[in-house]
Amino acid sequence: MGDVKTGAGRPFHSAELMLTRVVSVLLTLCFGAVFGAFADVSQVRVVGDGAPTRITIWTDAAEEAEAFVSNTAGVRRIIFPLRSNGYSAEGLGNGGVSVWSLNPGRLEFELDRPMSVARVLRLPPTGTETAYRVIIDLETVSDARFTSVARRDQRRLAKAEDAAAKAVEKDAVLLAGVTTGRKPAPRRTGTGHVVVIDAGHGGRDPGAIAITGGQEKDVTLKAALALRDLLEADGRYVVKLTRDTDVFVDHEDRVTKARNWNAELFISLHADAAGASSVSGASVYTISARGEGRIDREASRNNWIIPIEDGTPERLTGILADLVKRETKTRSAEFAELLLPELERAGPVLRNTHRNAGFYVLLAPDVPAVLLELGFLTNAADAKRLQSEKGLDASTRAIKKAIDTYFDRQELRVASQ
Repeated sequence: MGDVKTGAGRPFHSAELMLTRVVSVLLTLCFGAVFGAFADVSQVRVVGDGAPTRITIWTDAAEEAEAFVSNTAGVRRIIFPLRSNGYSAEGLGNGGVSVWSLNPGRLEFELDRPMSVARVLRLPPTGTETAYRVIIDLETVSDARFTSVARRDQRRLAKAEDAAAKAVEKDAVLLAGVTTGRKPAPRRTGTGHVVVIDAGHGGRDPGAIAITGGQEKDVTLKAALALRDLLEADGRYVVKLTRDTDVFVDHEDRVTKARNWNAELFISLHADAAGASSVSGASVYTISARGEGRIDREASRNNWIIPIEDGTPERLTGILADLVKRETKTRSAEFAELLLPELERAGPVLRNTHRNAGFYVLLAPDVPAVLLELGFLTNAADAKRLQSEKGLDASTRAIKKAIDTYFDRQELRVASQ
């Protein structure tokens, strides 16, 4: 597949594509109520034990709102605003959610313990799943933490509803103008989706030491080269490596390279270590809430600027930048969720395999990124698997299949806009 073209025939920068999508989302949110478009909820499911508890919501149209923690009249709730909904319903919950209730414009989950929102993931329809889905992961927290988050979220929810009622139409018109007046972005080198593969460690930084002998930096480099070869053989991708030899590359340089290459996906490959040799399996990390707090600081320090049209009103520049960062986080989580079942078919995975952390390589504000731990070099079976041609081939083919599915979905989104 080549570059996605605009009417003028120029390719979009990856962040520009993301910006166009978030503006489209804003316009949909702004005018959905005016035109009476219903986004009916078809199913709600709550599973888990509080560590975590997962809420899945099926709708017939995309929902882009955040989930808010609420504590009113002594009742703890998670509130998920809806674009619109044509009916009311209720049901029993699980894992800290006692009951849920659905009404036009809002879905509420009553809690029997203090919980907070760990992650919100939005998934489009697939070949076998025709509905849109919103996944909300909850985690049990202390009373003090819950009270603090609820106080903050209640203010945020009130402000969001007030802003939507007073100024959303005006902002939608301004944002529509931004999308039509943007300057051309730099062209990619070559054609295809730009995937950056980061072989962890290198040079003076060996990483983990394998129980069978060898070092993490060699395992990750071999995996990166093998994955590059698989992707390049496909012809659909432009593949860049942050290192292709045994050299040390600073973390900020890895992220800067990815942004300079207009990366559409960044995958950092690692191999883990544990104190117990029995621990084994792959795991995938996306940015944590604490890590998100570092993004603006590191972006400013390294001049990682999100491309927004000059002359955009300052208040809208901030909105657009925040939306790009949110979309980046969503796409990172989406790729992680696509990657996990493929990895599970290739070898063992850890329990609670999709994890959150503040790793530096996940801090780009506009590049979807994951850090993949291929396995544990302190486990004999994992080390043998990752140091064998057969084991490494299985892992890299699993990654490649997830990448294919991820970009299939991105192309469908662009085509539908």
